Amino acid sequence: MDTRDLNRVFESLQGGSALLRAIPGFPVVAMTRQLRSISADPGNTVGRAYFELFPDSPRGPGSVAALTASFERVIRTRSADHHAQRFDSVDPATGHFVERYSSSVNSPILDDAGEVEYILHQVELHGGEDAATERGQGSMAILDARRAEQDRDRVAAQSEHQRRIYETALNNTPDFVYIFGTDLRAIYANDSLRKVWGVEDVRGKVWMELGYEQWHADMHDRELVQVIATKAPIRGEIPFTGTNGRRIYDYIFAPVFDAAGNVVAVAGTTRDVTDRQAAEQIVREHADRLAEADRAKNEFLATLSHELRNPLAPLRNGIQILRHTTSGDSPHAQIHAVLERQVDHLVRLVDDLMDVSRITRGNVSLQSEPIELGTVVESAVEAVRPEIDAGRHRLTVELPKSPLVLHGDRVRLAQILTNLLNNAAKYSEPGSDIVLRGLMDDGSLSLSVSDDGMGMEPSEIPHLFEMFTRGGQGRLAHQEGLGIGLALSRRLAFLHGGSLEGASGGPGKGSIFTLRLPLGGNGEQPRAGAGRSDADIRLGLRLLLADDDTDAGESLAEVLRLSGAEVRVVDNGADAVNQFESIDPDVVILDIGMPRMTGYDVARALRARGVDVPLIALTGWGQPADRERAFAAGFDHHLVKPIAISVLVSLLGSLEAAKRSSFHSQAAG
Repeated sequence: MDTRDLNRVFESLQGGSALLRAIPGFPVVAMTRQLRSISADPGNTVGRAYFELFPDSPRGPGSVAALTASFERVIRTRSADHHAQRFDSVDPATGHFVERYSSSVNSPILDDAGEVEYILHQVELHGGEDAATERGQGSMAILDARRAEQDRDRVAAQSEHQRRIYETALNNTPDFVYIFGTDLRAIYANDSLRKVWGVEDVRGKVWMELGYEQWHADMHDRELVQVIATKAPIRGEIPFTGTNGRRIYDYIFAPVFDAAGNVVAVAGTTRDVTDRQAAEQIVREHADRLAEADRAKNEFLATLSHELRNPLAPLRNGIQILRHTTSGDSPHAQIHAVLERQVDHLVRLVDDLMDVSRITRGNVSLQSEPIELGTVVESAVEAVRPEIDAGRHRLTVELPKSPLVLHGDRVRLAQILTNLLNNAAKYSEPGSDIVLRGLMDDGSLSLSVSDDGMGMEPSEIPHLFEMFTRGGQGRLAHQEGLGIGLALSRRLAFLHGGSLEGASGGPGKGSIFTLRLPLGGNGEQPRAGAGRSDADIRLGLRLLLADDDTDAGESLAEVLRLSGAEVRVVDNGADAVNQFESIDPDVVILDIGMPRMTGYDVARALRARGVDVPLIALTGWGQPADRERAFAAGFDHHLVKPIAISVLVSLLGSLEAAKRSSFHSQAAG
């Protein structure tokens, strides 16, 4: 049947019907005379979009959207859809909208593939001329009843639609959802909860009827009463044994209010947290194991450091004695220099191990002061000079001509530059050029160390700053150390408010590492006398030295004697206390880890006697907690073995100078 035949069929039909194509716009294929007569263009309907003929009324907006939704439901479900609504239409004679109400049945017509090809729109109209006719015939009551029935049907349909939406959402959540009335009886429970409770219908049931023990039911009843009385939600966690076995549940009870603000019910949600709690327990146990492993690691590093420092101390002292007693042109002088370099290297490795532990735990504190850039660079170059000379490298230092003052830790800043220079020497072929360059830029200082050595891949650079990383396979033949120097250096730079970055043009094209630091802007000057050599200091002090390691004690005493000090050595804490008055020392140097009477015990005993001479702890225990314990026991200074002799001599020289100054002040008074 073609379109003309189809339209002749529709012309003969009574009532309002239209055949629409099931595509966007819903074009009209055929339409009955009654429906066409109230369209916006009665003479031209075929092929027109349905809602061009029946547009939205300004007085009743939303009608097009509602009817469109009905058409779309037909297409989606492939089934008829019953629909009722207000749908005003245009009076062709006046061009004005006429208030109308309609109820329609929209039915699908399927193609051979089973898809919706057409929609048969059958509509019953009320209002306008029909309403006038019915009123003229005295049928107003019948119309009112019909409208009321349509309104009820529409409200019921909308309510059912909303109910399906809510039911679908609540029954597909893993949580339990339920409602109890103010009479403490159940009103609703979603599917998953009813399965746990093992009931089909919960309405009117109390907790005991739902499988709860008496104590459990009483507790929830008290909570419901509390929510109703306080109008505030509560939350709890409770075990429950149901059809799923024993589980742990987290629940919330919340009040439901009416329009007047009265509590009319209590809504609850419960979540099964058994698996989550088990996972959290596993995570906690894993974290505890990691913390224990970290604690054990730190204890191991501290113990290892202590055990390594004890033999290093007499080695370093012995080398100092040999150097003082051997002329510079002796054939043994070079051997002494080699021994000193290697011992210093071991000391640096031990210090790096301790720095890893301290920095990781955030226990590094900087000894910040105004320092001149040249002093820091001089210390770093001096420390790395043996490696530079051994590789026959050419080191060039280019610094700003005017003195620059930094505010930082001189030792730590020198440590950063030493690491950078040492790496440049280590990873460059013999006879290479190494440049240390300093530049000022917008209130900051950049110190770069560049070399023309083996370089690195760009992807390798970020990993160089990770702990225990020593670069790619091409570096293995040159590697020494623990692979922590750059990681420590970057963290030390960060502690100074700066940064440390690396760059390379690629393998074989050298590297450049740049340290950026803020410049000191407070006008402070470096401390006078900084960098003074121990060779310039002659001591006139009488010292009491206690150390149970005979090699460490005797070798240190001999070094100090070479600096002019008078030293008495004892090998236990008790002798240090007993012989103190007969020795009458100016300064006491104590090892901590002595048997029976530790250095802490000696310090406390001397302070209890009223002794006020300076006490120096010289120990292999170098953790921050060890320092705090030493100061609490009465020590004035805490030094870590193996101490650089220059540091110890410098400290003793300052103590002697302070003593002389105090004596002169008293004499003048």
